[in-house]
Amino acid sequence: MEELRFSIHLCDNQREIEATQDGLMVLLDGLGQNIIKVLGNVELGKSLRIFIRDREDQVFGGLVADLFGGWVYIGLLWVHVSWRNQGYGTKLMNLLEGEAIRLGCKYAHVDTFSFEARPFYEKLGYELFGTLQDYPEGYCKYFLKKRLV
Repeated sequence: MEELRFSIHLCDNQREIEATQDGLMVLLDGLGQNIIKVLGNVELGKSLRIFIRDREDQVFGGLVADLFGGWVYIGLLWVHVSWRNQGYGTKLMNLLEGEAIRLGCKYAHVDTFSFEARPFYEKLGYELFGTLQDYPEGYCKYFLKKRLV
């Protein structure tokens, strides 16, 4: 049997990200097959992306969320500083939750840092269910969830 080797990649630039894409796809496929074998079809690999654009099609905010097993995970949410506190984040979340419900999701979850948006999510009905202390040191990472239906 052939001996396997390890390759280590610090993906801190586009070239390195592209060079490791084939490996990433093998991992995602392998993990996906394991999950599907146990759980069946659980919407694995579906992603929702909603962007805020101006007339010239420039992006000023948006979110990226993944669907899995009746849940939607909000992985990224950002609004340009010049457009914050004007309701755009709330509108993004409302659009996401509506679309997630339409696609069969019953729950949503998100994580955020202590220096970011916990009060924003709590205002929208998300409840804290976990805290990771000193991530990074001196700060916390919060985990929040919400029942959608």
